Amino acid sequence: MLKSIKSGALLVTAIIFTSVAAQAQHYCGVSTEMGANIMEQMQSNRNEMRDYVHTRGAITYVPVRFFLVAKSDGTGRASERAGLQTLCHLNENYLDQDIQFYLKEFKYINSNSIYSDPMSNAGSNAIANQMIYNAMNFFIVHEMSEEGVLAYYQPSAGPSGNDWIVSLENSVATEPVISHEVGHFFSLNHTFYGWECSGGWDEAVHGNPVGSFGPCGQPNEKVDMTNCTTAGDGICDTPADYMFPNNNCAYTQNAKDVNGQLLSPDIHNFMNYIYTCSDYHFTDDQKTEIHNSLFSFNRNYIRPNYIPNLATVTGTPTIVSPQQSELIPTFNAVPLEWTAVPGADRYLLEFISSGQETARVIVTSNSVVLNNFLPNKSYLWKVLAFNEYSTCGGWSGQKIFKTGDQLSDTASIPDLASWSLSPNPVRVGAPLFINIKTTAAIQPSISIYNMTGQLVQEFLDNEFKSGESSFEVPTYNLTAGMYFVTLRTENDFQTQRLSVVE
Repeated sequence: MLKSIKSGALLVTAIIFTSVAAQAQHYCGVSTEMGANIMEQMQSNRNEMRDYVHTRGAITYVPVRFFLVAKSDGTGRASERAGLQTLCHLNENYLDQDIQFYLKEFKYINSNSIYSDPMSNAGSNAIANQMIYNAMNFFIVHEMSEEGVLAYYQPSAGPSGNDWIVSLENSVATEPVISHEVGHFFSLNHTFYGWECSGGWDEAVHGNPVGSFGPCGQPNEKVDMTNCTTAGDGICDTPADYMFPNNNCAYTQNAKDVNGQLLSPDIHNFMNYIYTCSDYHFTDDQKTEIHNSLFSFNRNYIRPNYIPNLATVTGTPTIVSPQQSELIPTFNAVPLEWTAVPGADRYLLEFISSGQETARVIVTSNSVVLNNFLPNKSYLWKVLAFNEYSTCGGWSGQKIFKTGDQLSDTASIPDLASWSLSPNPVRVGAPLFINIKTTAAIQPSISIYNMTGQLVQEFLDNEFKSGESSFEVPTYNLTAGMYFVTLRTENDFQTQRLSVVE
């Protein structure tokens, strides 16, 4: 198992990739009821921002926090790459509005309810408990309970309630989906608002011309725009739309409004449902509503007045070592190096073992020594360069290395003179003592891994004063076998073998 390195600290991010089968119909999970909340917020923003004038050319930088969700056992976690792709798409699609997004942080959470059913009450409550209101909060999950839903926005319940976006990991590759959901975040409704509860206009079901009200009980917008502020999405420069099939990029229907006028919906609008076209856009009136939302009082929390590192990262790293098929004698201290990329101050490393387990690591330099690989195993690895703002770079080439079975004892922890495990072997259920001798106070974490690399026990925030001391570790949850015990400070570690016997 590998560790994610962030600001010098080692954090667990062992992940097994899974995938979601492609679905024939793709939907946004924002319902008509959610849309009513969005409409109410848009009207409130209009009233609040009535006299607001946007200054062109003054870019507002919006922080985004990505919650990468795994099952409760830590498996199946979404990739950091999904978050980086999300930022890349958003910055391209919102640049003409002087809005840009940057990475606030990745957070790693384990929750079965969020992982597989975020729209349920249990999932929503679990998400609400994770919210931090100093950035846009974006949850990347494995699956949705509603078939076909790629992503959704949960409208705000006030200045500090709800207001999050959830997306499937594989939806970030469907570029319009992400900008669509952020449009909802900024108080835009579907261009066909009032038709979400149906499968879209069907002449045999809804008539032609249509009636005054749509299937969800909302007024149908008229082509002549005479009711454009009170019907449909409430925006007058988005044409009337009654939700049409999303399997092509040309409107071929003959739907008529209540006055008998033929519709001409905007197929390329980001707030539509057609995700297979190109040249998507927001209208001028939509852009006004987006700015009304961004600069409203309720959105103060995403305007920290911070300018991120704006250096452009365009290059891709080249792996220096290990080279192809190189054998690394040790498995708990593997040195890795790649070429630095101009503008990058972070690197995403991905490892796939011969058993197909996948792990990822973020580091802040172009070399690192990683521990807790498994012995006698092959790993395919690659590197991606980025910074908090520039996230569109690609992966390096891939190389394979193999670990040996030697346990490195060369890593050192400053001020740690010596340490031992006793008794070793230890019987199941008997106490294990970690005896430590230091020349100054240290605060290491203590981690125990089994032979498959799984973390089985961890003790954080331990403080050992200068001199000799002992730390007692319970072994009641350890079965007979071999383990690795690791002492780790911010930048250093040492590992010893532990034998547990019946």
